[in-house]
Amino acid sequence: MTISRSILGVLAGVAAAALIAVMVTAWWQWGRAPPEPLVLAVARSTFGGPLWVAQRQGFLAAEGLTATLRPYPTGKLALEAMLRGEAEVATVAETPLVLSSLAGIPFSVIANYASSTEHSLVARADRGIAAVTDLRGHRVGVAPGTSGQYFLHVLLSDEGLTEADLTVVPLPAAEQAAALAAGQVDAVAAFAPYSSQCRLALGDNARSFSTGIRYTGYGSLVTRRDFPDRRPEATLRLLRAVNRTISWMRTHPDESLAVAAAGSGTQIATLRDGWGSLTPNLGLDQGFIVLLQAEARWAIAAQVAPGIAPGAALPDFRDFINAGPLAQLHPESVTIVGKP
Repeated sequence: MTISRSILGVLAGVAAAALIAVMVTAWWQWGRAPPEPLVLAVARSTFGGPLWVAQRQGFLAAEGLTATLRPYPTGKLALEAMLRGEAEVATVAETPLVLSSLAGIPFSVIANYASSTEHSLVARADRGIAAVTDLRGHRVGVAPGTSGQYFLHVLLSDEGLTEADLTVVPLPAAEQAAALAAGQVDAVAAFAPYSSQCRLALGDNARSFSTGIRYTGYGSLVTRRDFPDRRPEATLRLLRAVNRTISWMRTHPDESLAVAAAGSGTQIATLRDGWGSLTPNLGLDQGFIVLLQAEARWAIAAQVAPGIAPGAALPDFRDFINAGPLAQLHPESVTIVGKP
């Protein structure tokens, strides 16, 4: 049987079309890699806000992550949860990172995603506190091992005081407003939204003091050392999602506040107070290293870091930073000297 050239041409065309369809399908499936699961330990503080926005606005899902966000009252507790294996990524300010590094606990900062001047000291006016210098001899609550502890040091040193001039009372962040309202302490060194809760609890009796730009904290994405190499695609997807979130937050400040409050289960009125102090930005800069070094010197001198002798050498904080994934996405955002 002789097959006409026209039929052969049709068959060839069909085969070519089928081959193209297979190639297109393969390309589509390759380009649409399956979602990756990711568990994040996220602080209910203002620093946790961008991650709640990332989840609620769908930016994590859009980058191919099936993300579970687990809330913790502070970044310190979020970090501890991640190190225990309850999560793969934690959001945390820099003070718990400094104390962990001094204790020899390994971790990797893969990016800073925000900075903030949100900290404040809230005091009771009826205890005779009208200025920072009036704190002498008073009871001041602070959550140990958090950025509130370093903030208190900076606030006092600016006024010629030290922690020895007052009675420092260890007080978990979530309990600060109630303790202050009940008069168990005369003042609290806190970060948002707990500082806002303290002001609301005292009403007209509240007096508030800050350091302004004198102390600007960093919010970081932190993982175990092996995570970026073990889960490279998940790491890149997370950074892309956070970057998209930051861009959206910059153009939707009021909406992002409402979304973050809903995601974290925090009252908008409580979160609003510190929201304006939050500057979302994805990067790893030398200022972060300088702050880690300053806090480490304070922690050693004040014997906040157990077992570290005064005058001990500082760790090389570049060893606790993995800038590779962020440099792969946005090399211009990594400006650490001797880039790790």
